Amino acid sequence: MNYSDNFYGYQGQWAFIDLTSRKVNIVPADLEIYRNYIGGRGVQTQLIFEHLRKDAPLKDPLSPENRIIIGTGPMNDSPVPTAGRGSCSFIGTMTVSPQPVDWIKGHKPIFGLITHSSCGGYFPNMIKRAGFDHLIIDGKADAPVRILVKEGNVEIIEAEDELFEKVNGKKVVKSASVIIKYLTKKYPGSSTVCLGPAGWNKVSFACLTADFHRNFGRGGAGAVFGSKNLVAITVIGKKKINYHNSEKFKKLWTELDSSVKKHVEDPSWTAFFRPQTGTTWWLDRAFNGGYLGKKGGYLPWHNFDEGYFDPSQYSKVSTKAFLEIAGKHKVCSRCRHIMCSRTALVNHPVYGGKGVRPEFETIALWINCCLVDREAIFYLNRLCNEMGIDTMTFGSVVAGAMELTEKGYLKKFKNAPTFGKAEDMIKILYSIAYQSDDLGKILGTYSDKAISEIKANINGKVDEIVRCVTTAFGGLGYAGIEPKVFPGMFTAYGTSNRGRGDHTYAWTIQAEEGGLKEPGELAEYVISSQIGKALIDSLGLCDFFTEDITSDLFLSLYHSLTGIEYTKDSFLKCGQRIYNLERHINNLQGRDRNYDAFIPPKMTEPLKHGPHKGKRVEPAFYNSILDAYYEKQGWTKEGVVPKVLLKELKIIE
Repeated sequence: MNYSDNFYGYQGQWAFIDLTSRKVNIVPADLEIYRNYIGGRGVQTQLIFEHLRKDAPLKDPLSPENRIIIGTGPMNDSPVPTAGRGSCSFIGTMTVSPQPVDWIKGHKPIFGLITHSSCGGYFPNMIKRAGFDHLIIDGKADAPVRILVKEGNVEIIEAEDELFEKVNGKKVVKSASVIIKYLTKKYPGSSTVCLGPAGWNKVSFACLTADFHRNFGRGGAGAVFGSKNLVAITVIGKKKINYHNSEKFKKLWTELDSSVKKHVEDPSWTAFFRPQTGTTWWLDRAFNGGYLGKKGGYLPWHNFDEGYFDPSQYSKVSTKAFLEIAGKHKVCSRCRHIMCSRTALVNHPVYGGKGVRPEFETIALWINCCLVDREAIFYLNRLCNEMGIDTMTFGSVVAGAMELTEKGYLKKFKNAPTFGKAEDMIKILYSIAYQSDDLGKILGTYSDKAISEIKANINGKVDEIVRCVTTAFGGLGYAGIEPKVFPGMFTAYGTSNRGRGDHTYAWTIQAEEGGLKEPGELAEYVISSQIGKALIDSLGLCDFFTEDITSDLFLSLYHSLTGIEYTKDSFLKCGQRIYNLERHINNLQGRDRNYDAFIPPKMTEPLKHGPHKGKRVEPAFYNSILDAYYEKQGWTKEGVVPKVLLKELKIIE
């Protein structure tokens, strides 16, 4: 039966896929859930909550009980600019700290946080064209399988031998591009998302790769696929979406599109730089205050010890340097005007080839490894896509390993990486992806387990080990902005639902450079950003969408698309509901203030160089922001969402 005729904007169908029984149940979507949670990230949060609520916490994210959902929002595949982002939600495999550790005062177990990962390219919109809003995957197959979603049908298929090879005597999937090419040839016109060798080997920060270079990156989605014996999902279809009022939608979409174009053409807007520089414009802004910045000095260096370094070294990996290798635009489905991503071509005897220009966060976190070789960064980015490894977490993990090497704590391991050496990063990348040696196995797991294993190898000095590992205590890994410089950004890092260090749920840099500094103001700004981002992810739009999603224009356009009507307040209430439900799930998984308030030891050490010399994370000030944050959220002083608020938001009855 086709349920989509009863829905506007949405396709109106969910596929529940049980890999254990190999059964698929296609059901009509719940319109009331759409009204309350919009789509994408929001709907997936609710579906995970319903799955977990009776048996929480889920103590092992690699168990068959970890539900993983891939899907879309109502805007996906509409002509609205940037309406091409998909959502993948699950309990993360990196944000884990289940065993007692003596180096955290009052440690409480964390069993993995709810993770939402976003991906562009063509895969998300192809899910919708195949006739579905969400693919809800449970259980574990008894042998390697893949999923085919085609024209309203879903099949679970045995994974072909051609998708595997033997490496070091072990059966492992081939690289992501080989899998994608094989399945694209088998199903012309399709799009595929798959794990790589890292996911097959359950590396804690393994990602999923779609369309060769797009990723569901952070949190460990690849590891969850690997734990389920799931290799890939291929989607194909031509089904269009229905509009509640197509004539009105066309009129409003044209008006909205003109506004986006106007903002991208305005040099006073940061969107102005995106068509040319993409996200790499942040390199110059973070280092020397370029592109509407102030004074720079917050591009991380030497495992977050500094935010500034030798300008002559920086010039090798600057915004200009990456513009020099950029080619044609290579953008996501339904992208218009913003056009942030490009191809790249590198001529080098070892690191050369064709691919895509790396993004700011990737580059910044490899600069944090003291790597200032542009060609090597390009090559490593391509390798991460092939191996199915999240570039950001890889950068944070390896920077920590480099400092451990520098301090002599990894003497036992032959391939211990050193700062600034690309060849070391390449070797350890393979070791992690293929779990081929002892250090690769240690670095490929969640950080608290890695710390314990390193401690066992050197007989003590755990405090010094922890100082080097900024992903300690279930951290996701800090992003490419030096955490010591901006208290508001550190609060965003500390309170993000998908784990400490995440930058995507709130972004405060412009506001703090503009003078925002009081605890209450910072807390309020972070909360507002987190609510807004929950809505953007749930709609299926890109972070770089320029328009106000609470404006009369946008809400009228939304109504003409879906038939669902919101006021500004009721729409924001949906964002608040999503964020609070995520936090509630995390509370069930063990998260409270103890996790949020943890400050990696080295973050309290002042910067010694650059425009922000002397800056550090001040524990007392950070905790004052947390106090204000919890109060404004309506949470307890310990960071727990109270039942009264859950009822007020209609999360529970």
